[in-house]
Amino acid sequence: MVVLAVAACGGTDETAAASPSAATPASSQSPARSSAPQTKAYEVTLEVNGKGKIYQPIAYFADTNGSESDVTLPWKKTVAIDLTAAEQEAGYLISVIPGAVRDSKGMLEPAKCRILVDGKEVATNDGGENTCKHTLKSASRP
Repeated sequence: MVVLAVAACGGTDETAAASPSAATPASSQSPARSSAPQTKAYEVTLEVNGKGKIYQPIAYFADTNGSESDVTLPWKKTVAIDLTAAEQEAGYLISVIPGAVRDSKGMLEPAKCRILVDGKEVATNDGGENTCKHTLKSASRP
């Protein structure tokens, strides 16, 4: 009996290996997948608008994290971002915290900011928010 079970297992393995349906999933997936990662390039522009000197540093995350202080407005930074296939699917957060400027009453308020992707505006802080942010995905591209 043990011999028959081993023979049956051996026969099953040989049948599965020889079966075209067993080989089909692996062979049908191989041509569809590319060994080279597929990326998409985007031009991202971060802007902080207004006049005069900023009273807090501008902080941003785009291609890198960074901040800039002692800035006179308007301020702009344009970068190229290449997203991998996974980043295109999951999304890649870009943001700018514009710092503060003085309003007409002398009070500090967030400066106006916006984010453009390939020349198209995708985020602003016109509602008085302290930041501009956008999740860059393959669907974000115009």
